[in-house]
Amino acid sequence: MSMKPIFSIILLFILSELNAQINSGNTEWMQYPEELSASGESGTNDMELLFDELSHLSEHPFNLNTVTRKDLERLPFLTDIQIENLLYYIYKYSPLADIYELKNVDALDLQTITYLLPFVYVGDTVQSDGDFRWKNIFRYGKQEVMIRSDYTFQEKAGYQKTSPEEIAASPNKHYLGEPYYLSLRYGFTYKDVQWGFAGEKDAGEAFWNRNHKGFDHYAFNFNLKNRGVLENLHVGDYRLSFGLGLVMNTNFSTGKTSLITGVNSSNEGIKRHASPGETDFFRGLAGALKFRDFQINLFCSHRKQDANADSTFIYTFKTDGYNRVPNDVNKRRTATVNMGGSHIRWRNEALNIGLTFVYYTFGDKQLNPKPQPYNLFYLREKSHFNTSLNYGFRTKRLSFKGETALDVNGKWATVNSLLLNPASSVNLVFSCRHYARDYNALYGKAFSETSQVRNETGFYTGVKLRPFARWELSAYADYFRFPWLRYGVNSPSSGVDGLVQIVYSPKENLQMQLRYKYKEKEENVKETTGDYVILPYRQQRGQFRIDYRREIWELKMQADYTVYTDDRQLQSGWSLTQTFGFSPDKSKFRVDGSLGYFHTNNWDSRIGIYEKNILYAFSYPSFYGEGLRLYTVVKWKIAPPLTIYLKLANTRYFDRDEIGSDLEVIQGRDKTDASCLLKYKF
Repeated sequence: MSMKPIFSIILLFILSELNAQINSGNTEWMQYPEELSASGESGTNDMELLFDELSHLSEHPFNLNTVTRKDLERLPFLTDIQIENLLYYIYKYSPLADIYELKNVDALDLQTITYLLPFVYVGDTVQSDGDFRWKNIFRYGKQEVMIRSDYTFQEKAGYQKTSPEEIAASPNKHYLGEPYYLSLRYGFTYKDVQWGFAGEKDAGEAFWNRNHKGFDHYAFNFNLKNRGVLENLHVGDYRLSFGLGLVMNTNFSTGKTSLITGVNSSNEGIKRHASPGETDFFRGLAGALKFRDFQINLFCSHRKQDANADSTFIYTFKTDGYNRVPNDVNKRRTATVNMGGSHIRWRNEALNIGLTFVYYTFGDKQLNPKPQPYNLFYLREKSHFNTSLNYGFRTKRLSFKGETALDVNGKWATVNSLLLNPASSVNLVFSCRHYARDYNALYGKAFSETSQVRNETGFYTGVKLRPFARWELSAYADYFRFPWLRYGVNSPSSGVDGLVQIVYSPKENLQMQLRYKYKEKEENVKETTGDYVILPYRQQRGQFRIDYRREIWELKMQADYTVYTDDRQLQSGWSLTQTFGFSPDKSKFRVDGSLGYFHTNNWDSRIGIYEKNILYAFSYPSFYGEGLRLYTVVKWKIAPPLTIYLKLANTRYFDRDEIGSDLEVIQGRDKTDASCLLKYKF
C-alpha cells in the first residue's frame, strides 16, 4: 500500500475530530506561534505582531471558494508551493463541497492542515448581501469593540506611597500612573472597507490624573481594497514588508524553528495597524495599484518617535513604549522620522521580480549613536536611502526566493533561499545570507541570527520528512559568522545552531514530540584582572511533549530540560508542565489551564513556556529559580454579540522572598496577575 492513501486515511480521521471546531472556537492555530516561540529565536515584539494578526484572521476566516493568493499569503505557515497547489485544486474542482477536500491537495501535510482549519471555511461563491455599495456600508457593516485590562495584585515598588518630598527628591523612583494596563479597540468591516482605532496605556502610565488625561498611545487605520486599479489603500497607521526584508519589514519574522519552511516565507505587502502596539508601524498614506501583472506600492509616513535625543542628535530610539517615569516622558516623541518610497512588482504564475526604494530623514536632527567599538559602522546620518531587487521562481515542486540590497553608501546585503518538495513527504530548504558589516537599513528585518540586518554571514539547511505513516522528522543546521564586533563580543566571532525534532502520532487524537536544540556562540568574559577575553558558550535544550485530544477534552504534558555551559560554569534546569483544555460547547464556553514546576540554577538556564491567553494577547514567560506556575483562561460567550475572556495566573517562588528588580520589585514569594477582555460585536 502506498504512503499517500495511508496518509489520507489518517488525515480523514483527524479532520473528523476537528470538524466540530471549525469556525466555532477553534484554537488549533495557537500551536503555530507556540512552535515558533519554543525555538527561542523569535523576538517578543515579532510574536506579539504575529499573534495579533492570526487572532484577527481566525475571527474573520476566508471562504475557500473565493479565497485569493493574497489572502493565503497572509498565513505565514503556508509555502509558495502549498499555496500554488491549493489554488490549483480550488480552480479545478470549485465549488468545494466541504472542508474534507483539503486532504486531496498535494503538498498539504497534516500539521499544515491543522494550522489552516481555523482560517478557512467552505461557503457559497456568491455573497448574499450583493455587490459593494457605499449606501449599504452601515446597513451590512459589522462592528466590534474590545476592552482589555491587566492587573497585578501584589504592590510593586514603583507604586508604593511616598511623601511629596521623597517624590521630588527622586522622581524616577515612582511611577506616574495607575497600576493597571488598559486598552480599547474598535473595528468596522464591510466587504472591502475596513477601519478601526485603538488606545492603550501600560501599567504605570497615567490614564486620568494630574500627570495625564487619556490613553498614552492612539492608533487609527482606514483601509479600502479592490476599487478598480486601486488594489489597496491605507490611511493612518500601517505596516510594510517587501521582498525578504533587507530594506523594509515591520511585520513579524519567523526565525529558525522546527517549521523549516518558514525560512522561505516573506509575508509581503501593506498591512493594517489598528492594534495597541507602539512600535514597528508607520503613520501616513500607503497604497497599491494593480495593472495586470504589475503592482505599484507607494507609501509615505511622518511620525514622532520616542528617543534619547537633544536639539542636534538622536542617540538611540526608545522602543519599549513605556512612559512611566519622568525620564521616559522626557524622551517622548523627541525624534521625527519622515519616510517615503515605493515597491514595484511584476508577477505571473511562475516568476516574481520586485524593486524597492526607501528614503527617510530625521527632521532637523542627525542619527548619531554614541561611539563604541561595536557600533563603529552604525548609521550616522541626517537621511538615508535603501534600494533592493527581490526575485522569485516557483513550480509545483520548487520555490526559490532572494533579495539583494544596497544602501546609499554602496554597502550591500543579500539573502537567497531554495525550497524543494521532491515528494509529498519530503521538504528540503537551503538558505545563504551575507550582510555587510557596514550595511544599514533602519527598517530592515530578515532571516538572521541577530535582530539586525548587518555584520553577518550564514548558511542554513533544513529537512522535513514523513518517512512512515504517523511519523515526522524535522531538522536544521545553521552556521553563522560575524565579521565585526557585536554588543557583548569584542572581536569577530562565529557560531552554530541546530535542531532535531521527531513527532509520532500513534492515534488520530494522540501525538508525542521529542525535540533537541543546540547552540554555540561566543561572548565576552571578564577576568579577575578586569580584562575581557572571548570564550564560547553552549546552550542545549530538550523537550518531550504528549498531546491528547478527546471530544471535549485536551491534555498536554510537557517536560523541558536545559543546560548552559562555558569555561567557568555548568548550569542546568528543568520543568514539568501539565496543561488541559475543556470545552463542552466550543462556540460558547472554553476553559484552559496549566500547572507547572520549574527548577533552574540561574537566568542562563531559564526555561520559557508558552501559555494560552486571552484574545489578541501573547504569553511566553521565562522562569528561573524554583517555583510553581499556575494559570486558568476562560472564554465565555455570554450572548451572541458579547464574549468575555478571563485569565488568572500565579507564580510562587520557593527560593526567594523578593521578585523582580528596580521599580518592579514585589516583596514576597507570590506574583498574581489577572487579565480581562470584553468583546462586543454588532
